[in-house]
Amino acid sequence: MEKAAQTFQVAALSRTLHDLRSEDFQVAGIPGTEVSDTVYDTGMTSGPGREIYDEIMDGRDEDLCPMCRHTEVTELDHVLPKKAFPALCVAPDNLVGVCEFCNGIKGDITATDARKVLLHPHFESAATERWLEAAAVPGEAGILRYFVTAPSHWEAEFADRVRYQFNFLKLSMRYSSKANQTLAGMRQHLANQLESNRAAGLRAHLESLASSHRADDPNGWAGVAYSAWAADDAFCQGSFIRSS
Repeated sequence: MEKAAQTFQVAALSRTLHDLRSEDFQVAGIPGTEVSDTVYDTGMTSGPGREIYDEIMDGRDEDLCPMCRHTEVTELDHVLPKKAFPALCVAPDNLVGVCEFCNGIKGDITATDARKVLLHPHFESAATERWLEAAAVPGEAGILRYFVTAPSHWEAEFADRVRYQFNFLKLSMRYSSKANQTLAGMRQHLANQLESNRAAGLRAHLESLASSHRADDPNGWAGVAYSAWAADDAFCQGSFIRSS
């Protein structure tokens, strides 16, 4: 299992996780399901290894799921499924704290296409560069559509992976839902801003909110939402105000 963990780390660093094969990560003489049930489920989550489980959960830098940047972390995910890759069932590099939604979508899927490998939070990130954008849907009172705009200097494969992860985890829908909930609670405030300061003043207010949010997270759904609303002329002229 230690050798398997080392092999996994090398593959993660070289972005070749898709080349790893299940048959190379079995424990001789023991079925994969038995290994994962005994070593991980009984030994780690509810046995003497629980303190290691808790250390991995508590060792995160942030509370939000690193896969979606949307929901709080609630459980550990196996990057490569524990039943298909039993020798990796307790390898720390194969364990990532995620939210229940992302873990549920991911399930036991194993990507064999390099362009469909989800980003491994321990080894790679797209967080420092701006790639997430949104636009107001015409005639929909401020409802947003989110999408990926990859920086031109990104490698094509990395850009494909970010787009795939965005679509696979249904982030456009999830972010739009959050933005719509936020807007619902701000409509009166924004209407007051428009009445007091006109369209230019409302735009400046939205740009200020966007700048503050994006300073913390360039690709956070909230900062992107305020940027999109500020950029939309119809929104700044009051399209967000619903008729009675």
